[in-house]
Amino acid sequence: MKKHLKQFDSLSQSNFITFNKWAVKIILCLAFVVAFHSCVVEDDNNPTDPIDKFLGTWNVSDQPARINYTVTIVKNPSQSANVLLNNFADMGESANGLVVGNTIVIDNQDIGNDFLCNGTGTYKSVNRLEFEFILDDGIDQENRKAVFTR
Repeated sequence: MKKHLKQFDSLSQSNFITFNKWAVKIILCLAFVVAFHSCVVEDDNNPTDPIDKFLGTWNVSDQPARINYTVTIVKNPSQSANVLLNNFADMGESANGLVVGNTIVIDNQDIGNDFLCNGTGTYKSVNRLEFEFILDDGIDQENRKAVFTR
């Protein structure tokens, strides 16, 4: 009887060791799966274009000039990272602006009536943009601050 118990005991130890090897392999496989899964690029749940927050019609209060006017911002069809600001600085023409995060950058450009303009606009909220820009007619330069609201 002792002989049979010894065989059973050695058999159960052998099964236990085999079971432990399988358990270790399964745990390692799961660890690799979890590690590689965390390296997968997540799909953005908010696929909106960063330009979209700027688009629309804005009422502008141009403080130094003491004028109010309307600017319509639309996507630039020829440059995907740019917008067109129609009637910027109340000149009747469009300014081309590069969207960088929450900022619109207007590089030095002719915006109509022989005025050059450059400056930046900052997105403050859904209903507010703030622009600081320089208007240059070739003789004088005006520093302007304008608040866009809707």
